[in-house]
Amino acid sequence: MGLAVAVFEYWVRATTPARPSSCPSACCNRAGRTGAWVKIRQLSVVDAIVVGVTGDPEQPTEVVLARRDESGRLRQIGLSLPLAPGVRAHIGEHATVTGDPSVRVSTGVFGRGRTEFQPVLPELVVEAEASVESFTHRLRPRVHRVRLDLAADDLDP
Repeated sequence: MGLAVAVFEYWVRATTPARPSSCPSACCNRAGRTGAWVKIRQLSVVDAIVVGVTGDPEQPTEVVLARRDESGRLRQIGLSLPLAPGVRAHIGEHATVTGDPSVRVSTGVFGRGRTEFQPVLPELVVEAEASVESFTHRLRPRVHRVRLDLAADDLDP
């Protein structure tokens, strides 16, 4: 058993890529057409501010999230994935629609998809899993829960 572990560790060291964004897949030795490398998406759990809701404001289907940049301005990080029913009801209770006209946002790759959202007061904070450094329309944030213990002003840029 010790020899097998030593051979495996040698193989892992020999095939470990220099780039941290990819790794060899476990099935790279299969016969036929295979992908020898699997890309790993790096997402961070962040606290974000809800700036818009889609669908019924009492039971929103998705939310538009934003974070403050270095200058203190709100910068959108994207339209969330569809919300879980419990989170949907919780956001519906606490989000306040501003009454401004609906805003259209691009939701597809290369601007193909469009979604309208209703702006809300930037007061509600949620915990989301997102790629905040370089938001792309392919990696939409996933909202985990509402953070009633935090105010929008408590978040660091």
